[in-house]
Amino acid sequence: MRQPQVESDSVPDAPPAHRATELADTETSGSGGKHRKRKPPKITVKSAPGKPLDLDMEPIDAVRLVSAFGTAEPSFASWMLDGIINAACNGSPAHPPGAEAINDALAAVTGIGARDEIEGMLAAQMVATHFAAISALRRLKGAETIPQQDSNGNLAVKLLRTFTLQIEALQRYRGKGQQKVTVEHVHVNAGGQAIVGVVHAQGVNADKSDQTDAMREIADAPDTPLRCSNPGRRPLPIASGARKTPL
Repeated sequence: MRQPQVESDSVPDAPPAHRATELADTETSGSGGKHRKRKPPKITVKSAPGKPLDLDMEPIDAVRLVSAFGTAEPSFASWMLDGIINAACNGSPAHPPGAEAINDALAAVTGIGARDEIEGMLAAQMVATHFAAISALRRLKGAETIPQQDSNGNLAVKLLRTFTLQIEALQRYRGKGQQKVTVEHVHVNAGGQAIVGVVHAQGVNADKSDQTDAMREIADAPDTPLRCSNPGRRPLPIASGARKTPL
């Protein structure tokens, strides 16, 4: 069912930068440290059947809106807001969504803490996916036939898996592909060696040249050579008058 559209000029211009300090609260974490948590925007909605939503907000809420989507461009925030209203809020042209549903969705987006436009789009998708998954679970609860249960159950499972993948995608993007290796409790005895890092084992069909090089490195190692099973012996010179049979 088609959702009502948002007017294109629903997001006013941002206020001066000195008011940006009102964007966040300082809270005390469980460990005693302090962190800053963004405040979600609050929007007032005026609607009429068959007409675009009339959204109103204070200037500081306009700043909070663009911050929630990780951008500084009001038009991008308005575009994301339009998508959130259409995908994550119950409503129809006859019964448009109210301010409570829209503000709840914006609070969820703000809680994700987008830092740029890509994270802002991911945040909007995550909220919409969660809304769709909860809707599928609600329909599953009210299903009366086996086909309805299978359809809604399978859809809910797919959406919940998608939500998990979106979280992982956001974490990978924020990590920018960096890997963290944590090594704990490494014990090396005297004369031993330890390797910290990625070790690639040779396969069964490894190149023979690599094996030859490895054997050559072992043969050239500066260790004490082993005795041959049948070493060749050179005769020692015997002083004059002594026996001449070699030892």
